[in-house]
Amino acid sequence: MIRNRWLKIGMACFILFFSFGSIASVEGHEEQEDGTWFSLVDEEGNLLMQTANTVYTGDLYINANNLRYIVEEIEGRTALCRYDGIEEMPTLNPATQQADLLAAIADQGTNDLPTIAIYHTHDDESYVPSDGTESIRGDGGIYDVGEELKSELESMGFQVLYSEAKHDPHDVNAYNRSRETAASLLRDGSDVLIDVHRDAVPPENYATEIDGEAATKIKLVVGKSNPNQTSNMEFAKTLKAAMDEKEPGLSAGIYEGKGDYNQDLTPRAILIEVGAHTNSKEEAKNGVVAFAQSLPLALGVQAENETSNQESNPIENQESEATNSDTEENTQAKPLEEAESNGKFIWIGLIVVIGLVGVYYFVTRSRS
Repeated sequence: MIRNRWLKIGMACFILFFSFGSIASVEGHEEQEDGTWFSLVDEEGNLLMQTANTVYTGDLYINANNLRYIVEEIEGRTALCRYDGIEEMPTLNPATQQADLLAAIADQGTNDLPTIAIYHTHDDESYVPSDGTESIRGDGGIYDVGEELKSELESMGFQVLYSEAKHDPHDVNAYNRSRETAASLLRDGSDVLIDVHRDAVPPENYATEIDGEAATKIKLVVGKSNPNQTSNMEFAKTLKAAMDEKEPGLSAGIYEGKGDYNQDLTPRAILIEVGAHTNSKEEAKNGVVAFAQSLPLALGVQAENETSNQESNPIENQESEATNSDTEENTQAKPLEEAESNGKFIWIGLIVVIGLVGVYYFVTRSRS
């Protein structure tokens, strides 16, 4: 009886470690599979936004005007939100932003402009008006949007790593499958990690115009279930501030929801929703081009196709400031290494538990 009780305890520990290891690796958002969506409304019932992602109490939405709302209650597909004040947005200071970015680039031993990585966790996502369907497994229209983002960034002088890796099927485990893609892009030297998606809501949620042409807005999504949540949110707010300055009306706000979306791997990771399946792909391309054009301002660098007001390379001009930021940067563990270390710790613990249970089993068996 005693032996059986200890075996049950050992098995319980095994299941606990295994479950924890799976959950700790990555969490992603759950999307509605029945063609419905959640509507966020304020205390007066005014519609704030709609999203196909599952909404939970405690989720946060910062709208285009920087008004902050917190989900208090959910009734069916309606999320009742409490107004929580005005979100303070960062002041765009190129010198400070360059210094912060320089510290990260210096860690990789290069003085080049930052490297931006693009990938798609949900590679099937498509645009009905252009692609004829909302989903094309392994070859969604979202790839064309990613390619447009890549081309625009390269035209501005950025180095771009674009992964076309497949992560099908489109389910809750897609983020587990895309995690290795994201980690690989970081190991290859990327400084910024962008996961490009599209939403699944009515088109008016994202419809806008840029220079007289139809386009989609860009919504930024941050995962709150990861150790980089604070830095990810600050990065998202900086991106929004840059979009607001470069192209007012482009931003569809910032949504912070359950999950981590692989953003625990680096402080400069972001998920972007480029329109919805009901918008056209051409509109999405126009929107993502405008988003790309806001990145130099967000990162504090000078794009090659912009007129420079500086006599020399802006990165070189900020080397002394980068030295000051190194002190703060070095006090933190490198996110990718820390995430991988946590994963190794989980599996080591699992092996230890299995070993102890096995030893106890054989000892008690020999005694009997």
